[in-house]
Amino acid sequence: MRGTTAIDGLARLETTALWRPEAGAQRREVYVSIGEAELVVQDRGGTALSHWSLPALIRRNPGESPAIYAPSEGADEELEIDESVMIAALDRVMDAVEMGRRRPGALRRLTVGLIAGFSVGLLILWLPGALRNHAENVMPAAQRADIGDRMMTELTTLTGPPCGSPTGDEALRILRDRLIPTSPVRFAVLRDLPQPALALPGGLVVISDVVLVTQDDPTVAAGHIMAAFLTARERAPLGTFLDGVGAQALVRILASGEVRDETITDHVEQLLLRPPVVLGPDALQPGFAAARLPWAPYAAATGQPSGEAPPTDMPPVLDDITWQALREICDS
Repeated sequence: MRGTTAIDGLARLETTALWRPEAGAQRREVYVSIGEAELVVQDRGGTALSHWSLPALIRRNPGESPAIYAPSEGADEELEIDESVMIAALDRVMDAVEMGRRRPGALRRLTVGLIAGFSVGLLILWLPGALRNHAENVMPAAQRADIGDRMMTELTTLTGPPCGSPTGDEALRILRDRLIPTSPVRFAVLRDLPQPALALPGGLVVISDVVLVTQDDPTVAAGHIMAAFLTARERAPLGTFLDGVGAQALVRILASGEVRDETITDHVEQLLLRPPVVLGPDALQPGFAAARLPWAPYAAATGQPSGEAPPTDMPPVLDDITWQALREICDS
């Protein structure tokens, strides 16, 4: 359904529908809105094509979907509506009309109350999602990076500080440049992280040392990193974080940029407790191919279909010396 607007102090519900102006005419897509006492059929340009009186409205196929309505008994004009919220609103309006016939004077109050109630309900459902989308779209890069860094700090309270050594740091840089040379992504390694790799807001990918020391093949570790990166490109970590933030906290973030510590802590706990969401093979394999990274080793390690044999011209992920330095990054 489209957004709500105000008419005579009431909220108006609006959706698309198929309209047939007369018997035998071709149906066309229109916009339908209900106000205080009428239903209006409009074309895409906003021009009113027909006005129906709500008290005269009838439904020709009760209980079926899509619902078919007519302006009155015997009328050739029809509307076919598939939007469940609009159907429920119209049906309840017709119920109110019937009750108003039995109780004169109650119709207008019931109609107004029903429409207002539906509008408030829609606003409650729509507002948090709209706030999240807006916060994600307008948040500056520096604040995204700050949120990711604070999540990283929260992780280190459980794992200890990020691993590092001169040779290990250089190996991590080489791996990043090998896999994702054109994106400003940062890699970090943490001890005993329960997930092989996690993507955090601000372009931060955190890697568990477990996936380094338990694998003989750097291609498997690189596959976990690549899967986390590709998933984050489709499902932004910031959006996932904001999905768990309440409306009041979202308003605070938009108004002042403040993200409370407990909000960060709660999200990090959820990241550690639940399995990471990773794209499926069909979505991952093109990204692996673009990075010239073999798919089969990662697929075998994660129990996914191996697919076709990789091209023979794929360069190694790391040479043996660099791979060994990376595996020992947490030893110092």
